[in-house]
Amino acid sequence: MEFLQEIDDRGYPTEYLLARIHGRRLSLMSNWDMVMSGPDINEFMTPGTTNSIRERYLKESAWIYHQMNNRLRNVFRPYVMYLELNTLLTCLRYKAGKGNSAETERILYFSLLSKGIKDILKTDADIPTVLNTLGKKVSFIHDHESGLEQVFLKDGFKGAEQKIADALFDYIFNMDTHPLIKRFFVFIADARNIITLHKHLRWDTTSAPFFIEGGHIKKTILYKILHSYNTEALTALVYKQTGLRVDRPDAARVENALQRRLTGKIKKWEREDPDVGLVLNYLWRCAMEAKNLSIIHYGHELDRGILKEELVY
Repeated sequence: MEFLQEIDDRGYPTEYLLARIHGRRLSLMSNWDMVMSGPDINEFMTPGTTNSIRERYLKESAWIYHQMNNRLRNVFRPYVMYLELNTLLTCLRYKAGKGNSAETERILYFSLLSKGIKDILKTDADIPTVLNTLGKKVSFIHDHESGLEQVFLKDGFKGAEQKIADALFDYIFNMDTHPLIKRFFVFIADARNIITLHKHLRWDTTSAPFFIEGGHIKKTILYKILHSYNTEALTALVYKQTGLRVDRPDAARVENALQRRLTGKIKKWEREDPDVGLVLNYLWRCAMEAKNLSIIHYGHELDRGILKEELVY
């Protein structure tokens, strides 16, 4: 079973999509300093809840994917699979938490997941049954021999979530990906591993950490820092990866530093490859705008200086 929708090639030339993106990205927020210093933060917000913020982001991502010709869609399939991984896991969390079907329908409305995947997620079956079905029918999970149902029964939802993510990254890193997309996922793998390392150091958990294969940072380095409980080494690793000093290495600050660094890298990549780089930069900016608006929505009562530190731009 395919993970993503099969979309017919409309034959639009790449130049058509690039021109549309040039116009559409003018509506993205760029002056976050002005947003944070304004008299009323809410004037910059999209009406509604954080759900509407995410839905707007998913809708825009789906629109971009539908406008692509087959060449561009093949380039960005790994990116969209990673985007929809979050959709899949969110739906599974709702099912694990006994969420109602209306919540799942809302999440999947703008999703690019295939009809087969959506139908599985919309069933009334329990989590072990759904995971068992996904493990058997979704090609990249089945090929990885995850045994999702058994993993869930042994390690809970977190273990199953890690197995699905591991299977997807393994699949992506074995694809013949475009060089920019490959660089993107190498950084994402390193970033996720650094955050995993931080959480294990912070909470002193006895469970084994889950580190993704494919990044530049060797697992031996990660395990060495973990076993020594050396937070200074973690801070140094974050600095080496981002060029930014994180004085108080909490998870949010570490993730923020990594995303800021990736934002800078993607801007540079756009100059190197004006076609693929432009599309990647736009998709990433849409994602970071959605994240920033959610931070502002949840933290509108906090000091604006503190909020500004949490934004990625």
